[in-house]
Amino acid sequence: MTTFEVNNSKDFFNYFLKEQVKEFFDNENYKSSRHAVICSMFAYHLREWLWKDMKKSIIKFMINNGIIIKSKKHNYDYTECKFNEYVNSQCPEFRYIREICNGTKHLKVCDKIKTTKKRNGGFNGGFNGNSFNTDDLIIIDNNNNILVFKNILLKVVEFWKDLFEKLKI
Repeated sequence: MTTFEVNNSKDFFNYFLKEQVKEFFDNENYKSSRHAVICSMFAYHLREWLWKDMKKSIIKFMINNGIIIKSKKHNYDYTECKFNEYVNSQCPEFRYIREICNGTKHLKVCDKIKTTKKRNGGFNGGFNGNSFNTDDLIIIDNNNNILVFKNILLKVVEFWKDLFEKLKI
């Protein structure tokens, strides 16, 4: 099944995720929770589209890179689980995207994120590299680290772009 003119994972990446990320960075939309959540939803669900669309190529890639053994290639529950593990290990930022996306469905985030919020920029009085904060959406993880959402998003988009190249899609 397709969704309007989006017929495969590459279309999903180009038409939904890349276009939404472009809109996110246009006109200071990177301060918008709505735009951040939409980007998160597309960035997260691309994994599912990619698996459904390119399962055989992904399995071949995982065998060739020693991620799974050839004898397990027809066990799709196993191989999908290994693909998820690969995504999470190669792109640690993906877990934050997953939690934001799932937070829209389950009303909470729970694993890595303590909270998310808007940060108003300005001078914070110190000279520690965060002295001049900008207006941003931030993630505070369970270790009280402050992560800027737009940086997380860019790393995830770059991961997907690189994976498409590795899979020769």
